[in-house]
Amino acid sequence: MQKTRVAFVGTGGRSWTHIERLKDFEDVELVGFMDVIPERAAEKCARAGQGKAYESYTEMLDEAKPDALYVCVPPAEHGFIEREAIARGIHLFVEKPMALSMALAEEIHSLAQAKHLVTCVGFQDRYLDLIAQARQWMQGRKVGLVDGAWVGDVPGVPWYPKYATCGGQLLEQNIHHFDMLRYLFGEPASVYCAGGRGIVEMEGYDLHDYSSAVITMESGVVATLFNGCYRAGGAPGFPNGMNIHCADCTIRYYLRDRVTFDSRTENITYWKRAADWQTTMERTFIDAVRTGDCSRIRSPYADALKTLRLCLACNESMETGKVVTL
Repeated sequence: MQKTRVAFVGTGGRSWTHIERLKDFEDVELVGFMDVIPERAAEKCARAGQGKAYESYTEMLDEAKPDALYVCVPPAEHGFIEREAIARGIHLFVEKPMALSMALAEEIHSLAQAKHLVTCVGFQDRYLDLIAQARQWMQGRKVGLVDGAWVGDVPGVPWYPKYATCGGQLLEQNIHHFDMLRYLFGEPASVYCAGGRGIVEMEGYDLHDYSSAVITMESGVVATLFNGCYRAGGAPGFPNGMNIHCADCTIRYYLRDRVTFDSRTENITYWKRAADWQTTMERTFIDAVRTGDCSRIRSPYADALKTLRLCLACNESMETGKVVTL
C-alpha cells in the first residue's frame, strides 16, 4: 500500500490531537515535524515513533517530500509556510484562524486553488454527531432566535494576550461558534458587536475581555453570541454552547458534550458521540488527498474564508461602534 506522507509545521499542544490519530492510520506515514522550539518537534517525533524532526520547514518540505502538510502555528505566523507548501504542490490542512487579515487568507486560497490542491481548515465541530443530530431536529422547523456563548479563562499561550498575534478572543477561540452559525443557518447579512475591558489584569494584554455580537442571517435568523476570556479557571460553569429557538421547540447544544430537544411533549438528550469527530475529520482529509475527491470535506479553505470574514467584521464593529454589512 502506498502511504500518504504527512508533515507538521508547529508541534504545540494542538498538533498532538492530529498526530495521535494519524499515526494509527495504516495508509499514513508521518515524515516530518518542525517547530521554532526544536525540542518540541523532537518530542512529538519520538511520541509518534515515525519521521524526523527538523529546524527548518523548507528543508523539511524538500527532504521529507510530504504529500500533505498540517500547519498548526499561532494566528500571526501564517503566510510564508503556506506559500512554500503550495509552491511545491503540497496539500494543506490549516488550523484556525488561518490568518489575521482577509488579504492574506484570500491570497493563500487563490494560490492553492490555482494548483488544484486539497485544503481543509480545522473547524472540527462540523464533524460532531451532536451537530448532525441538531440539524436533523431542525429539519422542517422555523427558527427565529439563536443565542450562544464561549466564555472562559485566558489561554496560557504566550502569543494570546495581544491583538497583533492573536486577533482577539472572538476570532481566536469563538470562531468555532461563528462557523457553526454559518454551517447551520447559512450566510450572515450584517453584524453589530460591542466589547469591553477592565476585568483581566495581565501585563501586555490588550484584548477585549468580553463582547456580544448580534448577527442577522440572510435567512432572517437573528443570533447573539457572547464571547469572553475573563472568568477565572474553575469558576462555576457558564453554559457554553448554542441554543436554537424554534417555533415549537428549543434545541440546546452543550459545547462538545450533548444536545437536547425540548418541546411541550418531548424532552430528549443525545449524548456525545458515537464516533470520535477528530478522527472523522482526519480521515476525511486524508481520503481527499488520496483520491482527489474533496466533496466530504466540510471546511475547505474557500468556505472557511467566509467564517474568517464574519469574525473580522465583528472585530471591526467593536472598534468602530458601527453595524458592518457583509
